[in-house]
Amino acid sequence: MQTIWEIKSHRLGSGPGPDPTTTVLLSPLTKQLLSLRGIEDDQAIDRYLFPQLDQLHDPYLMKGMREAVSRILRASEKKELIMVHGDYDVDGITGAALLSRMLQKLGAEFYCFLPDRAIDGYGVSKRGIREAKEKNAKLMITVDCGIAAIEQVTLARELGMDVIILDHHQVHAVLPDANVIINPLQADCPYPFKELSACGLAFKLAQALLGPFAHRLLDLAALSSVCDVAPLAGENRIIVKYGLDVLTSRQNVGLAKLAEVGKIRSPKATTTHLGFVYGPRINACGRMSSPETALRLLVTSHEKEAASLARVLDEENKVRQREDREMLRQAVQKVEREINFTRDRVIVLWQEGWHPGVIGIVAQRLAERYGRPSFVIALVNGKGKASARSIKGFHLFKALEACQGELEEFGGHELAAGFSIVKDKCESFRQKMNDYALGFDPKSFVKSITVDLEITFRDLTPSFLRELALFAPFGPGNPKPVLLTRGVCSKKGTLQSKGNTLSWWVTDGAQTFQAAWTQK
Repeated sequence: MQTIWEIKSHRLGSGPGPDPTTTVLLSPLTKQLLSLRGIEDDQAIDRYLFPQLDQLHDPYLMKGMREAVSRILRASEKKELIMVHGDYDVDGITGAALLSRMLQKLGAEFYCFLPDRAIDGYGVSKRGIREAKEKNAKLMITVDCGIAAIEQVTLARELGMDVIILDHHQVHAVLPDANVIINPLQADCPYPFKELSACGLAFKLAQALLGPFAHRLLDLAALSSVCDVAPLAGENRIIVKYGLDVLTSRQNVGLAKLAEVGKIRSPKATTTHLGFVYGPRINACGRMSSPETALRLLVTSHEKEAASLARVLDEENKVRQREDREMLRQAVQKVEREINFTRDRVIVLWQEGWHPGVIGIVAQRLAERYGRPSFVIALVNGKGKASARSIKGFHLFKALEACQGELEEFGGHELAAGFSIVKDKCESFRQKMNDYALGFDPKSFVKSITVDLEITFRDLTPSFLRELALFAPFGPGNPKPVLLTRGVCSKKGTLQSKGNTLSWWVTDGAQTFQAAWTQK
């Protein structure tokens, strides 16, 4: 497939330049990279390179925060039972774990409910609500679900429960009749940062209730932010940066044991560890069996229990890996056989028997491989559960809204979404989604690589590399700088292979560096 290479600056000094009035002592190369990101004045540079916890926004700016705090404190004082309703992915599990730690600190009476993917499906579980009624729960707090749960919230209210919703998904036209909704995407919410994960919202609630103690829970919020593909800009950048520090200190026993089974030997945690070691293992139970195992790991304080649970998650992840490799192979075959990229702007695939627990991973791999929005539907007896992953500029929630007549239910964000559909609607959904995509510039669907700056090897000085490290943490919204150099060649006899990675040495005749290529 065609790939577009876009080079922002061909050499140092071309393209947009740094603000000449800045007094921050940085190399010209670093200042130009910052300028390319729109970061030029001293204050902006300082906030970007050296983010601080006191730059976190006041949680009480969030619509509904005062009411949520008041209701939770009242429940704690009266010893009313609280049900925390999470979800079965990393964001929903970490959100439930963070709220558990918060409520435990408050001395509240509570328990957690996580839905079963196969039994409960998408969103808030009516089964869970009825179970809460049997336990005489008086307050339900949902995290990473609830914003579209009109029937479920009505049921909970009818059964005598108050409801607080913590959800970061896109807001529908009609909202549930909850006592409190905390979602910064509400039109009348003045909170200045709109891109928090659901666990990030749980952290803001903990910040309001516990003050600085909540900073100890930033490892969970950082994990959810990275694994839920939240943009690492603004407040998320602070959460992830300091969450990685908490994770490095191994304060959470469960995460420490998960690092051991994941063979993390680096002394400092990184976003790569979050996205490729911790996240997949926590997700695996929710995908393949029960998310309760992962939740127990995140809240336990007992080392033996944590070690045992970490081994279970590691084994579940191996099963998940085998399942998604086989499903990806089948999906790629279907793409090559069924998709005509001169006609189809999006990828829509469905098949009976695909495991619903790995469709999100496969959709992500297809989107990365082909540079197209990808919709993968797992059918069971004619009923489909689907996951979608997108590319920059193609907003999935808006796209699903445009095709909602073909869907049973849907929800999500710009880059990731889920929906339910019946088999008879799959073909018409494919057609309507492609019709919707016709409204976009064809170049949006061509895979592209953006280069920040063209440099030479002699520019890669130790001081520049130290400054470049301050750009971390990296992820969506704050990608690693991409640098291009020309006129280099490989040194003979240096090629080595380890796992799915090839490494070798390259030189420009004056300096030599090691190069690496990894197959995803």
